[in-house]
Amino acid sequence: MSVVADRIRVNLAHVRQRISDACRIHGREAHAIRLIAVTKEQTSEVIAPLLSADVGDLGENRIEHLEAMRGVAPPNARFHFIGRVQGRQLAKITPHCVAIHSLCEVDHIERLGRACVAQARRIAVFLQVNVADDTAKAGIAPVDLPARLDQARATVGLDVVGLMTMAPLTPEGGQASADTVRRCFAGLRELGARHGLPRLSMGMSEDYELAVAEGATDLRIGSRLFR
Repeated sequence: MSVVADRIRVNLAHVRQRISDACRIHGREAHAIRLIAVTKEQTSEVIAPLLSADVGDLGENRIEHLEAMRGVAPPNARFHFIGRVQGRQLAKITPHCVAIHSLCEVDHIERLGRACVAQARRIAVFLQVNVADDTAKAGIAPVDLPARLDQARATVGLDVVGLMTMAPLTPEGGQASADTVRRCFAGLRELGARHGLPRLSMGMSEDYELAVAEGATDLRIGSRLFR
């Protein structure tokens, strides 16, 4: 086993144990949570050990890296686009991904739908919501979510499966308090329940246990797996 593969194996076991512990505390089932390995800063060397450990969902945030990783990954790898979307790149993203987690702009919804129709395919989408009203982050204001949901649900080629958010940072750029993070995640859970959206993409390497506590179904974890 390579050094990289061994590191992933050890780190993944640790993350899975902490997810399992959090689920037990909060009355949830660990098998209902999807772990997305954020491979955006990794080389293709990480793909094989992730897949061999039954982590087939990989997260990317740049089209160039996504294309490179998809080009060498086996067919059973499932790529998710998790970064800020650029409208001109949507037609390039759709052939490679099973889901986009960061859709929020009106024109991007329309352009993604046109790309899916042109390519004769459907793609799962999470609408990104700026629950914390964080000016440093993209996302739909909660008050605008109903109209954006109606638009996305009416767009051919899109399957609206859930909502996504990112936890706020402090003014200095550090991790916000656990209470602040949980309030943000709880806000997304409430929006999901209100709009009949069962999947919640929230929680990353520094806050995934808090996300589990508030109902996350899709965790986007990167550095915890590879450092």
